[in-house]
Amino acid sequence: MAMTPLQRKAALKSAVTLKQMTLGEAARYLGVSYNHLMLVLAGERAPSVGLKERLADLLDVPAAELFDSHRK
Repeated sequence: MAMTPLQRKAALKSAVTLKQMTLGEAARYLGVSYNHLMLVLAGERAPSVGLKERLADLLDVPAAELFDSHRK
């Protein structure tokens, strides 16, 4: 089952804290704006396949756990 928006945001905050990054730095690392990243995490925007993969790598979780499989 995919993470909820709250779980995704909490996982990102935890990961960036452990990597001593800010959320803005994480967004730049992922190749998107901070606002776009927050909208994706909230489920208000669909992430690209590449963003899903980079985010999964950053969070060290399988991409399938981040978002519902029917979303792009």
